[in-house]
Amino acid sequence: METAKRVIHHVGVSQRGTIMSALAPTDHAGATCFEEYVRTAQFVPFMRDVLRVIEEELGLTSYHLRLLPWPGGASDLPAAVSGDEALALFLLTEDSRPVCQAAAAAGFFVYVAGTNAVVRFIPAMANADDLDAPIIYQDASGKHVEVPGLTLRSCLLRGEEPEAKVRCSLDFQGRSCYVVVMAPSSRASRCALESGEVVRRQSELDDEELATFWQTGAEMADNHGSFDEMHLNAGNFQNVAHMHLK
Repeated sequence: METAKRVIHHVGVSQRGTIMSALAPTDHAGATCFEEYVRTAQFVPFMRDVLRVIEEELGLTSYHLRLLPWPGGASDLPAAVSGDEALALFLLTEDSRPVCQAAAAAGFFVYVAGTNAVVRFIPAMANADDLDAPIIYQDASGKHVEVPGLTLRSCLLRGEEPEAKVRCSLDFQGRSCYVVVMAPSSRASRCALESGEVVRRQSELDDEELATFWQTGAEMADNHGSFDEMHLNAGNFQNVAHMHLK
């Protein structure tokens, strides 16, 4: 199934009723991995179509999005998939083969699992825009998180400049990942603030912001040669109310 011939995707439903979809670009613009593709003119239209499939065609209000490298051939499932039985079985179905072929050509694919359940209240982190504020917040499960002696600035790696569109930091809880969020000076953040909200979805970003958001993640991964996978949650899958890429 294709959307504007930029995205090929396959859809399935798990035994628990979770909607699953694997998506890949039909035109990889000569790129052989995501770190190359995200810098091409094809990336933003591709991601817009991914969001259109997920949020409009499938009607998912809440989902877990994973972007995974595909370094081998179409029949060689990526190492990151081997530990996920449900995803592996999904990709091994005959209907998934065109997506696997496109993913192998591009060097990556997107996998989404989600629902169309009503979005519940998710708490936001107070003072998230203040780099000198202490790291204290409560997540959606009610867990209280506090990192004594550290501020947001202590963890910040990119985005300290007043005009920065995105920020990238170390994970507040010490997990082995980087976290990319929209900076307070970005257009999307300013628009959300006018409504008393925070940025929750990629659809709130303009094209330049969307490209910068993902390019920052790819550039940070480049420092380590590549990445295992990237994660982005929406709706009820968010543990704290703001869009962040890990």
